[in-house]
Amino acid sequence: MAKKSVVDYVRAQIQKGYSASAIRDVMLKYGYSSNDINEALDEIYHPTIRHEIHLSKTTIMAIALIFILSIGTFSFFYFKSSPSSKLLDVNLKPVDTTANPGEAISFVKELSNLGSSKRFDVVVKQEILDKNFKVLTEKTETRAIETFGSTPTEMIVPSDAKAGDYTLRLIVEYDGKKAIATLPVKITESAAAKEEISQETIPVKETEKIDCSDNNACTEDIEADGKCSYKKIVPCCGNIICEENENCASDCKKETVDVPSNPTVTEETPEDTNSLAKTDPNKAMQQCSKMQVPDNKDTCIGDVAESQADKSYCTQIINPKIKDLCYYNVAKASKDKEICSLIGADAKKDSCYMHFAIDLKDYSVCSLIVQQQQKDSCYTLKQIYEISRT
Repeated sequence: MAKKSVVDYVRAQIQKGYSASAIRDVMLKYGYSSNDINEALDEIYHPTIRHEIHLSKTTIMAIALIFILSIGTFSFFYFKSSPSSKLLDVNLKPVDTTANPGEAISFVKELSNLGSSKRFDVVVKQEILDKNFKVLTEKTETRAIETFGSTPTEMIVPSDAKAGDYTLRLIVEYDGKKAIATLPVKITESAAAKEEISQETIPVKETEKIDCSDNNACTEDIEADGKCSYKKIVPCCGNIICEENENCASDCKKETVDVPSNPTVTEETPEDTNSLAKTDPNKAMQQCSKMQVPDNKDTCIGDVAESQADKSYCTQIINPKIKDLCYYNVAKASKDKEICSLIGADAKKDSCYMHFAIDLKDYSVCSLIVQQQQKDSCYTLKQIYEISRT
């Protein structure tokens, strides 16, 4: 590009009447290069023509408005045609996750809609799994979810379930997707299972003389390889129980009617203790005292305590677990939450308090619960109850 000072000088000399060749000779003499001179002459004789378009402010504003409307229209149809996504979050909170076979575990399931704002249906499946992920029991339902849902739920543990650690699994299916949450569950040994005589083995030295006698006429004493084991004999005469196909006069006494004023009544069997405890607790306790197996006797006393809703019977029970169960059942039967404090095991005590929170809506027990998870669940139920009343 030609220098402006050179172009101005050349243009001034041309206007004075000098020819281009004369101007070139003079400028070459004073040190200007041929290139500078040629570019200046070319700029003067062949000027660059620039075309400029001048727009008014009104025209510029109209163009800007059309552009903005175009972008808005495109965005409207684009986002309107895009379906809203569905995304669920699920959670499980324990209420009472320790139970005997045949009893119920309780928990709170929470479903949160993190995606679509529209209401849609989901399939909710609850399963109890063993350590090998085998399904012990399950329950399936269909629910409609819009924003957030919290539901207290119970599941019955099968009566043939074995004691041990299990997993509660919640699966929510929607639009080909799955949301999963889990919670540990513990199934304890029922009192009925303890009635079986344990196969006790006593290891001894080979040189010792083994005496496997347990002084129980209703067990078969077995010695093998230096160890003792015992097999229950059924029916057995002398155990004060009239068993099936038994012809034992002392166990299966018949009622005599020779002296109407003082009849001889047959001894009650353990199966009759529950009905007898309601009408004649003293006689039921006599029946319990005749039982030879300690756990059977404790369970019998617990039945009397529950039938009479009287905690004083529980003090006579030896087995700590059966005693805790006795206080638990008496607290429920008498609707007296103070009895829960007499339970020794924290888990069973918390379960007792949770009964009053779940079944009787008495949330004053929440502060008495020891285990933090159970306490949090109690307060959650309290909040749900208070919300439902507003």
